[in-house]
Amino acid sequence: MNDYSNTALVILGHGSSKHPSSSIPCRLHADTIRRMQVFKEVHCGFLKETPLIENCLDHVDAEKVIILPNFLAEGYYTKKVIPEKLGLESLSEAVTYLKPLGLDDDIQEMIIDLADKAMGDWKPEETSLVLLGHGSTKSARSKDTLLEHISGLKEKTNFAQITDLWLEEPPFIKDWRDEVESKQILYIPYLIADGQHGGWDIPELLGMQRDIYDEYKAHSVDHYSVKLTSALGKSAKMVDLIIKLATRSS
Repeated sequence: MNDYSNTALVILGHGSSKHPSSSIPCRLHADTIRRMQVFKEVHCGFLKETPLIENCLDHVDAEKVIILPNFLAEGYYTKKVIPEKLGLESLSEAVTYLKPLGLDDDIQEMIIDLADKAMGDWKPEETSLVLLGHGSTKSARSKDTLLEHISGLKEKTNFAQITDLWLEEPPFIKDWRDEVESKQILYIPYLIADGQHGGWDIPELLGMQRDIYDEYKAHSVDHYSVKLTSALGKSAKMVDLIIKLATRSS
């Protein structure tokens, strides 16, 4: 590994002004990497929480800066909003702005790992694996990343079905009964954090109540047996991915 003793890593997230818990996974991953002392500094910046993205470089002392969007897809925020808030075009060549981490194929292995933990005695060939995404009305490409991962997952696993549902685009999560092919359904939120969507909106749309004391408990909903995991972005494996992408960039 190269020497990053004079490099700052800045991890950017969305955050929420209404549900600050949505930034916790990003902050925890940053804390873990900071303790590992791979980089001189590790900072966070958020669209909706402090420290704000437009101010996230103010206290950086390192000579080089690597900026990694902690987003699961390429889209409106990572291609337009964040670069504008950073003033990216005017920053020096010492600043490297990376693609969002969700584009990396390691995401598929994280999904498989989370599914393995949640399945229990369920058999994949009797189960529909459903990835729940946010979607966007502002970027037609916002769904592309997850759809590409689903193609990879179909080659690597033997689930009876692997499909996608969305909060803001069709096929909508609320219409899940029209989309699933099995009576056993494993739902994995393709989100960075639970927050409002994972903690409240998604369980309601699925007609279930999440059991915070037993994440992998099966629930009965309209003669279906369903399980809902926490958001993918909470995975501890995210730390390894962040470090890999940051150190691969130089």
